[in-house]
Amino acid sequence: MFVLAEFKDTIRVKPHAFSKPKVEAIEYEINAKYANKVFHDVGFCICVHELVEIGDGIVQHSEGSVFYKVKFRMIVFRPFPGEIIVGKIKASAPDGIWVSVGFFDDIFIAKELLPSPREFEESEQVWVWKYQGADLFLDVGERVRLQVQRLEFKEVRPDAAQGPDGGDTLVEAPAEVPFKIIGDMKSPGTGPLAWWAQSE
Repeated sequence: MFVLAEFKDTIRVKPHAFSKPKVEAIEYEINAKYANKVFHDVGFCICVHELVEIGDGIVQHSEGSVFYKVKFRMIVFRPFPGEIIVGKIKASAPDGIWVSVGFFDDIFIAKELLPSPREFEESEQVWVWKYQGADLFLDVGERVRLQVQRLEFKEVRPDAAQGPDGGDTLVEAPAEVPFKIIGDMKSPGTGPLAWWAQSE
């Protein structure tokens, strides 16, 4: 589920952070820049794991900041295909359900990968597994076990739109996500944890 990814970057440490130990100040700036962000074909960055190399600091005389060339490793959320993970249903829609693991919400299970036979209840906005004459609901907030099918990375670029002054303003396309996990809940042992607890 978690991997180490190596990066190289030039990190800026501002004068107000000079009272901190150098390593602590650099790690703080790296986390501010990288943590909770998706990097294409890498994954969702969590935090710094270790600093591998720190170059000599170069002072920016116009404002006093110090710039360090740094090689470092980040802990990255990037589950592998076939891995089993547990999360909570965040939302349901006619095309499938979205699952969250708390720090990452973009896990999608298409309706074709839900247990069958199934039905979407429009009034409740919830998927139902029709199992041997019983209705088993996939409720929002339910803890579920799923199998990772594949990872999808997409370049999400700002779209240009006219601002209030008539000029171009950059706005993010709302429907796009840069990193999405496609999951499966048709495999044996997957689905809401409560189902399996009751069957044991």
